Amino acid sequence: MSAFSRGFDGFLRQNALRLPCPIRTALFSTRQPLHSRIDTQFFYSSALRRHTGSIRNIHAPKRYPSAGHLSNDPVLRTVDLTGISTVVYEAPRRTVYTIVTYAFACGLVGSGMYTLKWRYELPKDLPGFVGPTYVLIGFTMLIMAGWVFGAPVNRCRSITVIPDPLGMRGNLFFKIRARTLPFVWPKEKVFVARIGKVTISEKTNQLVRELKEAERARRQSISQGLEGMFITTRFWELLGRFIEQRWTSFFLRFKFLVLRFGVVQIEVEGLKWKVDCSGFMLEDGLAIDRLMPVVE
Repeated sequence: MSAFSRGFDGFLRQNALRLPCPIRTALFSTRQPLHSRIDTQFFYSSALRRHTGSIRNIHAPKRYPSAGHLSNDPVLRTVDLTGISTVVYEAPRRTVYTIVTYAFACGLVGSGMYTLKWRYELPKDLPGFVGPTYVLIGFTMLIMAGWVFGAPVNRCRSITVIPDPLGMRGNLFFKIRARTLPFVWPKEKVFVARIGKVTISEKTNQLVRELKEAERARRQSISQGLEGMFITTRFWELLGRFIEQRWTSFFLRFKFLVLRFGVVQIEVEGLKWKVDCSGFMLEDGLAIDRLMPVVE
């Protein structure tokens, strides 16, 4: 009988691939005591739950903090209790900056076009690398002009924390005013988005502090602390301080205007807008840093 059982078992194993999966599991699974199978079942279930949870955490979309999670924030608490809107950012007035920026960009465009035109008026007996050099310089100026033209566009005008328009407590929103071009036309856009749904490219508090320190250094008197110094030594010290201050001011202006230091981007409804940290920032930017998650 045992020989028959072994032969029948071997026959089944040879043809196991033809059987459905549940039947193969029932026939060829190792027999275990009841308590052992229960332990294995519980272990497998917990491991499967952990594995499934990790997979969900990997593939689940990011969840941004809502107003309920930020109920301890003083700005949100004040708006929620009083129902009065609070401005957390307001852009600086940039009329002169805009005029100078566009004048500089137009100058770059004219210089680039003139350089390209001049390339075809060169004498024929010049070395071969002279013509391509003019072309390279001309296109470099045009690329720089495009970069400068893009500085004043897509600017955020103000960010305000407002209560729920429907009057529900605990639901707070951002009211964002932005303008595509720095002119009267087109009309500015207004967005209303729930707290936590607006993201920012980087924290603003550190940028605000650096901007304030740069402004303090630019306005600092170069004669401070030199009252009792000998006149010759005082002259050389004043000259050194003046040169250092002018050079530092030029470097910082280049950093702010050309490299756009101090400008961060916020994203709302899939659109990105520039926030100038030299404007009004509530709590030196800490309010925005608490309310907007950073997205790399």
